[in-house]
Amino acid sequence: MNPLLMALLLIIALTVFGRTMFRKIQLLKALEPADRDIRLKDRLINMIVLAMGQKRLVGRAKERSSGIMHAFIFWGFCILLIRSLNLYGEGFQAGFQLPLLGDNGLPGYLYMALKDFTEGIVLLMIIWAIFRRAVLKPERMHNTFEAYLVLALIGILMVSDLLYDGARYNLVQLYNNPGDLHYFNNPQYGSEFGWTPVAVGASNLISGFGLEAHNYLMVIMFWVHICTQLVFLNLLPRGKHFHVITALPNVFLKSLDYPHEKPKLLDLEDEEAWEDESLGINHIHQLNWKQGLDLYTCTECGRCKEVCPTFTTDKPLNLHEFNDNLKHELNENADHIVKRAKLVSTLQQIEDANQIEKLKEAATEHNSKKQLVGDVIAEDTLWACTTCRACEEVCPVTIEHVPRIIAMRQGQTLMAESYPKELNPALKGLERNGNPWGIGYDKRADWAEGLGVTTMADNPDVDYLLWVGCAGSFDDRSKKVSISLVKILQKAGISFSILGVEEKCTGDFAKRVGNEMMYQMMAEENIATLNGYNVQKIITACPHCLNTLRHDYPQSGGHYEVIHHAEFIDGLIKAGKISLNKATAGALTYHDPCYLGRYNNIYDQPRSILQSVSNGTVKELDRHGRESFCCGAGGGRMWMEETIGKRINLERTEEIVNLNVSTVAVGCPFCLTMVEDGMKELEKEETIKTMDIAEIVAQNMI
Repeated sequence: MNPLLMALLLIIALTVFGRTMFRKIQLLKALEPADRDIRLKDRLINMIVLAMGQKRLVGRAKERSSGIMHAFIFWGFCILLIRSLNLYGEGFQAGFQLPLLGDNGLPGYLYMALKDFTEGIVLLMIIWAIFRRAVLKPERMHNTFEAYLVLALIGILMVSDLLYDGARYNLVQLYNNPGDLHYFNNPQYGSEFGWTPVAVGASNLISGFGLEAHNYLMVIMFWVHICTQLVFLNLLPRGKHFHVITALPNVFLKSLDYPHEKPKLLDLEDEEAWEDESLGINHIHQLNWKQGLDLYTCTECGRCKEVCPTFTTDKPLNLHEFNDNLKHELNENADHIVKRAKLVSTLQQIEDANQIEKLKEAATEHNSKKQLVGDVIAEDTLWACTTCRACEEVCPVTIEHVPRIIAMRQGQTLMAESYPKELNPALKGLERNGNPWGIGYDKRADWAEGLGVTTMADNPDVDYLLWVGCAGSFDDRSKKVSISLVKILQKAGISFSILGVEEKCTGDFAKRVGNEMMYQMMAEENIATLNGYNVQKIITACPHCLNTLRHDYPQSGGHYEVIHHAEFIDGLIKAGKISLNKATAGALTYHDPCYLGRYNNIYDQPRSILQSVSNGTVKELDRHGRESFCCGAGGGRMWMEETIGKRINLERTEEIVNLNVSTVAVGCPFCLTMVEDGMKELEKEETIKTMDIAEIVAQNMI
């Protein structure tokens, strides 16, 4: 016990830590605003399950052992924080214990036992972690000095506390407690050392030391523990282990209802936004505070790049480096960003025109000089992304990568007018004919000739609008899916119509490549048409249309109940409105479309349908469900050639071929095209059929 020394250490350490944290928080506050609904209950559940429960680490079968290791270290660290608070108190008052954790009740003894076992487990996990890094060396991990240093510091915390308790035990048991040391010794629960076998084991290792050595060792271990923890505390905000502090708030503040922050509906009439290049993200100061917190929280674990379809096929998008580059740029511009934010805040409080102009000029001087795309992030890196969200689904701290990428694409498309020129034919097709194929809009309903399908113009009094989509209207292969879906709906007696020539592309493709102007034009026209017919319920076979209609259109006044055809067909089967035979022979598998699964959480219904039609086996691909592998067409990549690395669709098709199935089912026109093209390239199109869910059902209807 040395109150003066303890007070001095705490003052120094907490002052340095407080100053560092103040600057970090000040920088976040200086970034752009981000909307986060309160919804305290939902946020607490997310924090408990994802952060405290370590669901994305322990829950992944592929990495369960390392996940359990990390979870135990994290849980142990949390449990031992209570012990550390007791030790700080011990520095001021001998025998200090937090309320309810003294020796006068069972909770104190239970905590002692929990703390003791935890220290033993954490030590074992530290050894496993070091072995894994130094010997096994998983490809996704980045071996750095900081990583080993942090593991060593945690190990020192465990060892110092165990040796402190061990020395205390020997002084009490072997030397009759000459210094009158405090220890639990309740008549009802006995000595604390009966509850702490790991500490007793540590005491046996040093039992040969003399009385004086034990006294010295106990004091040394006490202060080693305190100093190590205070050094560790100040190390955290200065490196990648800042996530130890930011992970809980980052998970708490994650997006709700939709898997990540929705792309902004930009105000294209805002002249100032065009002048100061603030449409999309062009400079680091244009990040919002949640995106800045994401960068702070990156653990550099490499899980994102391991599941990324672009990285695994040798494209230049490495999300670890992507985040790291942005974080360095953010830190380099921290002072300017803070000063700029203060000037902008002052601008909002004054009315004098001359002062306003001067403050605007002063604020502009503090804009970050580097263009994010080109100076910080390479163009090929930005445009490689398929927006599949595989990275976000495995991120243990719920970092939202895709919104940043789309916002940077908005900046490139709108402000810099710099985007892959191979997108031009598809964008011109949207502008002229309302579809990326560029086929005359008057041919949009040609596929339905002879099927008895009505249009909303002729028959608006229906229960459902069938949103056919561009692929289902113009792509020869996808037209077969549209025809199959119509047959199913008619067989089930569903009242529906289509828009026909009044339907235009939802604008999903334009939105994901950053062409907000084109997207808004498409959306406004479609919403006007839909609202004009008072449409309430929409069925679609395209997950990209589903996602845009369901999640993006409400921002512009389009509110509809949008149902994917797999959901709807599954409902028809379960309601007995269509009957099926099990005529599909051979093994089946299902490829999860990214925009159906990871964006809209539709996984079970397609599998239920396959079970209803299969007289063989329904097999799962190694990468399925939430960790399904992208076909390579999302994020506008459908309209761009892959000129770098291996083709993503080929990587996926090889996985399907290796599963030895006779049919692969899909629920997306883009996936249908990409997987079928892959089969042709592998010369497997005759032995493995690629079919949409609707085609399989129509083929098996009785």
